Amino acid sequence: MDNIDKRKIVIGAAIVVGLFVLIFLGKWLIRKREATKEAARLEQVRKEKQKQAEAEARQTRLLFHQVCQYADSVGIDTSRYVNASKRGALETEETMRQLLLEARYGKKPSRLEFSGLQEAVDSAWADKVKTLRSTQPLISLTTFRPYTQLVGHYNRLRKKGRNNPTVADSLRLIRQTLNFYRYVNRFDPDRFVMVNIPAGELNVFDRNGKRLLPMQVITGKPDRKTPCMTTYIRAIVAYPYWNVPQNIALEEILPHIKRDLAYLNNQNFQVLNDKGVEVDPEKVDWDEVSETNFPYRIRQASGCENSLGLLKFELVNPLAIYLHDTNSRDLFTLTKDRWRSHGCVRVQKPVELANLVLGAETFDDEFMNKCLIDQKPRSLPIAKPFPVFITYNVADVDAAGKLKFFKDVYGEAK
Repeated sequence: MDNIDKRKIVIGAAIVVGLFVLIFLGKWLIRKREATKEAARLEQVRKEKQKQAEAEARQTRLLFHQVCQYADSVGIDTSRYVNASKRGALETEETMRQLLLEARYGKKPSRLEFSGLQEAVDSAWADKVKTLRSTQPLISLTTFRPYTQLVGHYNRLRKKGRNNPTVADSLRLIRQTLNFYRYVNRFDPDRFVMVNIPAGELNVFDRNGKRLLPMQVITGKPDRKTPCMTTYIRAIVAYPYWNVPQNIALEEILPHIKRDLAYLNNQNFQVLNDKGVEVDPEKVDWDEVSETNFPYRIRQASGCENSLGLLKFELVNPLAIYLHDTNSRDLFTLTKDRWRSHGCVRVQKPVELANLVLGAETFDDEFMNKCLIDQKPRSLPIAKPFPVFITYNVADVDAAGKLKFFKDVYGEAK
């Protein structure tokens, strides 16, 4: 009996153990099957994500390639960007973002000596282009007519072959001007004045590139270069004084005074002390005055004989550069030498320009001929700052869209 009971106990225990084993194995098999399914599901998700990432990478590379093609067609050196497509997707996207911003806003021109306009770059715009997966937003930006015309000439010349040294140099000059027009987009002006030094021209453009008031200008001599800048007209002065820059007073006027004191009166020059009070030149010991000992300032009285003429356009800058009328208006008809000033810009149509900037017919046609005497300077403020770009574009288009190359008068088109 004892043996039978023991056997029963052993058998029962074996059955219980077997049941536990079966339950354990069952649960293990279920977990394993579920784990296998989950692993398969995760692997499928991974493959789908990888497939999606590869598709997005292909789309990014394709869009990047299209952006490069567009940038190349508008004169941007894409060699700095193309290697990015062989790198990671994130680096490709960041490089494409930089290229997109250059295609819209250009690079800061190297010749700028003063930047007086506040730039505004919409960096989020590049992300919108990437989201749309299209270069159409880039193409829609090219509404500025001189720019589109210049792009057309650029691609026409490219077909002639870049290996031709003459063509290659022409393309280089056009690229510089195309970059300038893109740079203007940083300021989004409704209207702006553009002075092109090599062309000896001033144009007022609207945002579509329409020429509102073309005219000739006279800019600085090669040894008195007019600096390139971005700035704005803050006021127009009628019957201005000419406060002679100190270097001109010392180098040019002082020798005349020492030779003949009457030179001051003949040129309507006044001598002012350091407090701005006029000094009687007869009471100055000019023999004691020198370039290193000159406690005075020279000012030319207002009037028709003033070197600035009857209108001065005050530009914000620390270089004492401005636009102005001239008392030698016949120079615009008697000579083609447009580079003979001390650095400021003489304009051919001061009355028309003043009225356009002021937005009202403030000066009539007779203003320039009245030549009133004993007039004090009268400042007319500008309701809204009027942007001015003084640039150095050797290549550009004329009013008819014809490609023009101008003389490199300062030898800077390198």
